[in-house]
Amino acid sequence: MGLYSATPISIKKYIKIPARRLISGFLHINVVNHSDNDNKKDAYENYRTNYVAGNLELDQYSAEPFGGTSSGSFADVSRSSKKLSFGDQDCLLYWVSGGMSLQNPIFTGSAKNSLELVVGGYGDTTSGVWYEGITDYCQNFIKYDLISRMNYGYGHGALNSSEDFKGTVAITKNEFRSDETGVSGHDSTVTPPDYDTTGGESPNAHGGNFQKHIVSCGSYSNSGDGPINFSTGSSNSFWPPVQDVEVYGTHRLNKRSQTNGSTSLYSISSSGGYHLTDFWNLVIDIKMRGYDDGWTSGSPSQADTEWYKSRTNIFFQPFGETASFDISDSEHTS
Repeated sequence: MGLYSATPISIKKYIKIPARRLISGFLHINVVNHSDNDNKKDAYENYRTNYVAGNLELDQYSAEPFGGTSSGSFADVSRSSKKLSFGDQDCLLYWVSGGMSLQNPIFTGSAKNSLELVVGGYGDTTSGVWYEGITDYCQNFIKYDLISRMNYGYGHGALNSSEDFKGTVAITKNEFRSDETGVSGHDSTVTPPDYDTTGGESPNAHGGNFQKHIVSCGSYSNSGDGPINFSTGSSNSFWPPVQDVEVYGTHRLNKRSQTNGSTSLYSISSSGGYHLTDFWNLVIDIKMRGYDDGWTSGSPSQADTEWYKSRTNIFFQPFGETASFDISDSEHTS
């Protein structure tokens, strides 16, 4: 069997940034159905005519990526064999700002010498590198804000006349507002007041954490070529595969430990330990909807397979103290 997993697949990109550099800039994320799928149906049409209709093993995909329960209730969009899988796309624009502060850790106690380690019964007796405690205060200061998201996947409910059909996972945008001008004492993290529930008594109270759950933005002109008019909501029944995006900073830290059976010691320079403070990694974590193809009833699930093979690209335009940088599919280690 298989199981759709709410815990998505993570596709990560890494950007190497020097220590203590304040950056800000636009982050572009483009995801599209892979060109290998060009000769196939788009995701919705493929799912409707194969998985739901029972032409493929339904148990392998036991949770449905588009919602709905019966094959008969999925409206026919008549896109078969028209090579429209390019419509399965998701394009997101973020504003990213901040950086990461790096410093040497705080050591507890004095470094143990070789004699102390030998007498104490420890395996690694390297002098001057083992401590009773090591605390790292390096801090990620990255924030990110979704400016816009465009795709063709917000019309599944309209197409099928039911909110049970959820073709796209919304991404949350936060705004923290005050309800007063000047220096504010308002708690901008609280749930905003509701005009109706306050009986109309607080029409100007607009402070708090306002959230928008973005499925898609943008306008479409039908003056272009093509038989599909995407300005009609129900035409937007393609497959945006992105479930969420996280952006954050990490640095190279490996704190090693050893024990003599009663007391543990720690090191960042022996037995493979390290702590690098000259650069950090800006991580763009793009979470793709997927399923656990090895799942069996009662077992925990972790998405390991994409529903539909995709291509993922990012472009970052930072302004600040960093003129150039390297983008990698794996963590920068030096």
